[in-house]
Amino acid sequence: MKFFSFILGFILLSACGQKMYEVTNPSGIDIKDKAFVLFRNEVAPWITDSIGNKKVVARLGSGDLLPSQCDDIDGDGRWDEFLFMCDLKAGARQKIQFETVDAMPVFPVRTNIRFGRMAKPFEEVSGDLRMKTNDTKFSAPVYQMEGPAWENDKIAFRNYYDARNGIDIFGKLVPEMVMDSVGVNGREYHTLHDWGMDILKVGNSLGAGAIAIAVGDSLYRVGPCEEGTYRQISEGPVRSLLELTYKNVPAGDRRYDVIHRIAIYAGDHFYRSRVWVKGLKGDENIVTGIVNLHNIKGDSISFEKRKIMFSSGNQGFSGEVLAMGVIVPDSVFVNYSEAPDSGSGIVSTHLVYMKLKENQPTCWRFAALWENRDPMVKDKNYLVGILKESALR
Repeated sequence: MKFFSFILGFILLSACGQKMYEVTNPSGIDIKDKAFVLFRNEVAPWITDSIGNKKVVARLGSGDLLPSQCDDIDGDGRWDEFLFMCDLKAGARQKIQFETVDAMPVFPVRTNIRFGRMAKPFEEVSGDLRMKTNDTKFSAPVYQMEGPAWENDKIAFRNYYDARNGIDIFGKLVPEMVMDSVGVNGREYHTLHDWGMDILKVGNSLGAGAIAIAVGDSLYRVGPCEEGTYRQISEGPVRSLLELTYKNVPAGDRRYDVIHRIAIYAGDHFYRSRVWVKGLKGDENIVTGIVNLHNIKGDSISFEKRKIMFSSGNQGFSGEVLAMGVIVPDSVFVNYSEAPDSGSGIVSTHLVYMKLKENQPTCWRFAALWENRDPMVKDKNYLVGILKESALR
């Protein structure tokens, strides 16, 4: 697959009195399920009436509705971000119309968050503080899948809601949302089912994109903390968004407050991380990584002002091929490194170090592709093509 540099831009038009957006794809490749995110104040000038308490939807110039959603990020009861999704052929232009509605239409469900209790009636978790244990025998009886899970039509992930703070992967064989019922009523997830299974062993690594703070040569897991919380921000046809917070994370004699905002969009092979760290001295980095319990060498490429580190091999739970990658903007990339194979801290991880700035998020993406869902992932050229496309998305 050949790739070309491209930019997706907004061109503002007025045709026959109707205010329109035009999105363009000047690249040489087709783009499917491209999500656009606009702030409320960016949407308002291009709607003929007042938004007020109404929602907004997007339509093609032909009148067909596009998957859309309005997200209240700060929880004040008023939406802050508007999202819509469309396909763009190579070199195509597409006119988009925005309009207000009293209630959002029903779109196909392609993203989901699930954080449930193990006890009937398996209600959603709200307000629980992160457990301080490091042992699954304490968290497993309390929480379905041991913590919050997020999924789209391609892949799913989960976070251990305790001091380990690891991130794991569920391989999916179906596009439907399945996490709501996984792990309860006898639906265990360590053997293959028609929907898929848990496909990663994490151990004391950073798993599938968990986080740590580096100070000098020392690496400190973000997990142990004075107080950790969870908040579901949104769940919709285009994106689901959750936020994990950590108060007074210990790093030697220092303490940091950390926010990890996780998003998963429909159609992506990856989830997106945005991390803020408060209390910086100026010599810290944020670190993420890919578990390496099978001595599979990490690889890396540079592409379109991004660094991509990845590994691929027989590292799935049952020995099948699993590929994982971290996609990082050049602007925040510092270096790659390797965690030791053993020890009391973070081990067996291909590490990526990134810059931190006070009051600014550091952003990256974590991708995963599973042989049982897509046998082509065994071909390195195909895998690299998917990772490049993921970087462009």
